[in-house]
Amino acid sequence: MSLLALAAFALGAVELAEGAPGRAPSLAAAPKRPASGATGTPAPHSEPPPRLRYRPIGCVASGPVADRTHGPRLREVALTFDDGPSIYTRSFVQMLRAQGAVATFFMIGDQVSDGYRSILREELRNGDALGDHTWTHPNLTGSSAGAVRSQLASTKSRIAAVSGYTPCLFRPPYGSYDSTVVSVARSLGLDTITWEVDPADYTLPGSGAIAQRVLAQTQRGSIVLSHDGGGPRLQTLAAYPRIIAALRARGYRFVTVPQLLGLRGIYRECRRDCEEAAIEGRPPRGSIVRPG
Repeated sequence: MSLLALAAFALGAVELAEGAPGRAPSLAAAPKRPASGATGTPAPHSEPPPRLRYRPIGCVASGPVADRTHGPRLREVALTFDDGPSIYTRSFVQMLRAQGAVATFFMIGDQVSDGYRSILREELRNGDALGDHTWTHPNLTGSSAGAVRSQLASTKSRIAAVSGYTPCLFRPPYGSYDSTVVSVARSLGLDTITWEVDPADYTLPGSGAIAQRVLAQTQRGSIVLSHDGGGPRLQTLAAYPRIIAALRARGYRFVTVPQLLGLRGIYRECRRDCEEAAIEGRPPRGSIVRPG
């Protein structure tokens, strides 16, 4: 064997000895770099975004420039409560929710303080509607257009500021109005609403009499007047579970005045900024839904 071949043989033997027995050595694999952000502990669980909800923010007036006393003669009825908010309003809201019914609350602007913010939002969350009942509850008949506008516009703005809901309905105090009142209301985006059923609950005739009067007068499409403010209202509060049960047994469905008259509600999509006023489920068909 030549010296050159012998040297080559010796070099190969040395390399084989440094490797694993019986096989040639191989380059060691480079250590794997951990994935970006990996620390050896499980990645934190990401919370899914809150579900999409819908917050009522108003409605759109429509229909004739005239007083509305009832809706289409369907088997529906709209309960309404005037002269709040008051110390009784929350009890009315809770009663309606317990009975599975909704109503429309016509409010006096001077009484809509920040202290009632949570109650107004609870009304919206329950599916109730809010309406304008002037700033100080005057008889508007014969008033100037400017005086009427001041009473209505200030109340509409106040309700919107406290509740986040802009009304499209106005109820004249005492049901008293003239063409100037109706015209100014419509210019402010407000339909004028009175009623078809009046149990005169403000006279405090007793809960039995209030219930009997409502049940005797109600027909398909009726708008029913009662009060959650303006005086002691425990009789009215006590009468309504019986009224609701009896009308439901007759096949009536309870709706708000905007729903009764086919007015379009306006809703805003929300997730975290619903302000405790979002409804359950989706808005009624035909509603205006704005992005959050």
